Amino acid sequence: MAHPASASNARLTTTILFMSLLLVLATASLGCPCPCSYTCENELNWRVYLKQVVGTGPSHNQEVIFRPQHANPFGQTVVQDWTLVDAPAQGAKVVGHAQGVHVLSDLANVGWFVSLNLNMVFQGDRFSGSTLPVMGVLPPEGEWAVVGGTGELALARGTIKHRIAGSAPETNFRQLDIHAFYANGSASCVVGSAAVIAAK
Repeated sequence: MAHPASASNARLTTTILFMSLLLVLATASLGCPCPCSYTCENELNWRVYLKQVVGTGPSHNQEVIFRPQHANPFGQTVVQDWTLVDAPAQGAKVVGHAQGVHVLSDLANVGWFVSLNLNMVFQGDRFSGSTLPVMGVLPPEGEWAVVGGTGELALARGTIKHRIAGSAPETNFRQLDIHAFYANGSASCVVGSAAVIAAK
């Protein structure tokens, strides 16, 4: 004959297992293992162009703030307020600015490193006042990391593929293909959904 305490322990164990199973099923039915502040994201695909004007003319948008004294320009530091435009042409519509610092930090390949202080600040239309902090290296063609965002682009993460798309005297136009995900704070957001936005 079973001891009363053993029967009680068996019932308790069965109850705990049953409650655990209910919890697992409830979590699976929500499609998300934890309650999150944002249950979905928007996807951004946007092509813009960066206009870099060098030299000392009235429209230059970068300035050398440290120039090394030796032959190798390692350590040269430049502050910039590059213009973001909607086409690789003079007179194109301004959609923002890429502000920050880049430093010649590669002894072997003379490559430019764009620090986290490169902050894309957008203006006009939907993303006015929103920002994307960016970092990476600056060869003629490559990829940068999007490491955050504010405003409409809050909590952004992604990449920006870039390449030289055109030039004029003392001016380079760099094509930027932004692919990022950012938080959707809408109260009506459905778990597991995502909105794709191709900015124009």
